[in-house]
Amino acid sequence: MLEDDPLEIRPCTHAGGWLEYARQTGRAGLVAGADTDASRLAAFGGRYPSCALYNDYKEMLTTVRPDIVSICAYATDRHQMVMDAVSSGVRGIWCEKAFGTSMTEALEMKKACDENGVSLVVSHSRRWHPAYRKAKEMIDAGAIGTLQSITSHFSGSLIHTGTHAFDVLRWFLGRPVWVEGATSGLKGGNLWDAPDDCGGRAHIQFENGSYAAVHGESKRYFIFEFDIIGTDGRIRIGNNDLLEYYTPAKSTHYTGLKELYKKEFPDFLDKNVWVEAAGSLTGLLDGKTENPSPPEAGCGALELALAVHLSAQMGAGRVHLPLTELDLRVRSR
Repeated sequence: MLEDDPLEIRPCTHAGGWLEYARQTGRAGLVAGADTDASRLAAFGGRYPSCALYNDYKEMLTTVRPDIVSICAYATDRHQMVMDAVSSGVRGIWCEKAFGTSMTEALEMKKACDENGVSLVVSHSRRWHPAYRKAKEMIDAGAIGTLQSITSHFSGSLIHTGTHAFDVLRWFLGRPVWVEGATSGLKGGNLWDAPDDCGGRAHIQFENGSYAAVHGESKRYFIFEFDIIGTDGRIRIGNNDLLEYYTPAKSTHYTGLKELYKKEFPDFLDKNVWVEAAGSLTGLLDGKTENPSPPEAGCGALELALAVHLSAQMGAGRVHLPLTELDLRVRSR
């Protein structure tokens, strides 16, 4: 239904991404859809009239025998759907985030895919976003010197929205070693704050000495951005086309000092993340590409979000990683 939003840059859904990828390459076709909500299923059929429709995804898996499935249901349903899809013999899975509601679920999904040779990509969409990929390339090339810290701001909740942010932090900063955090305890500020998920904040220390400050409390507006600080520069990136690059130069205000001044952000090729994700998965099935967003990334982002919840339960106590409380469960949409 997001494809109906006149403000969205389309395609902006799994289905839209698959159709555009098929149009560009001829490599895939959208053949079936399943939903327990009859009105949503009918709307899907109206948009994609060539698709077979099912109100039971298990029946779809056994009848259609698809090569690839996109799992877009709520986080509380994804574990069982992934396990059933693997058992049905699919070759590839494009799974929405968060990657389950507990580490037990996430690790079981990863193990099932590994043992059955199923390629799975987790839909952490910034992994395919050309601006984020360019920022990562610049950081790795030393464009802002030694990376010291990242401050993350987002609206919403630690699991539903936050796993996107935690994935970017792990992608840019590497392996986290401990987390201290608190939850806001507020639910309902956004329609996605349900049923256990809520906002929060955290300090995260990484193995390479860098750290992240996370501000993810619920708000009455949408924000999703990162302020990336290095010894020799700064990058700001986020929604609403926020993309800024700063380097030090002779100060125009203080003699003998340098300050940061905005520079032109290097050119990058603009691509659609949904089409790119579809291409990544088919490339994995062909054995031609590496997985830009593997199950390990899904596990890692979920682990950070759960660690904040655990720290909050401990009164903002320090939680060392990897997380040992594997059955800690936070239900999210």
